[in-house]
Amino acid sequence: MTEEKLELVEPCAELESAYLDFLAEFDDPDEHPYLGRRDEAAGDFAGFVRKQRDMSAGRDLPEGWVPATTYWLVADGRVILGSINLRHRLTPALEDYGGHIGYIVRPSARGRGYGTRMLTMALQKAREMGLAGVLITCDPKNVASACMIHRHAGRLLSESPAASGRMTSRYWIDL
Repeated sequence: MTEEKLELVEPCAELESAYLDFLAEFDDPDEHPYLGRRDEAAGDFAGFVRKQRDMSAGRDLPEGWVPATTYWLVADGRVILGSINLRHRLTPALEDYGGHIGYIVRPSARGRGYGTRMLTMALQKAREMGLAGVLITCDPKNVASACMIHRHAGRLLSESPAASGRMTSRYWIDL
């Protein structure tokens, strides 16, 4: 049995059908902001990819947003297993909730270590970007996310309500 080849790739037109297949597994992908909106992706995929690239370059950002690069965890060059968003810097709002990194694994691939591997690769991207460390936030009830963060030497900084009122755990990972 051969081991699958995993890589982080930036959004690209060649993976349109794989991305739409990935989105189809979520009941409401629009509630996950780092996935992109389903209607944008399905309606004009080239425009969707261009928008992702513009966000990474810091072009035409909405008010209060920071440059952020989206990567997809791709298996064997054809199946998207997860999406991870690396914000290049923080604002006070992101320090409260969101942090440097947000991620999601497709439901059918959960519990098999893909999130941990994706985070490992994204932390390398953050090092290459010159970040000394990253802040990651999660819901205290999200045990899987907290375990992933702990596996990467995440240190709990605080656990308190974010401005939205939802309880949030804030972790720091030194790079």
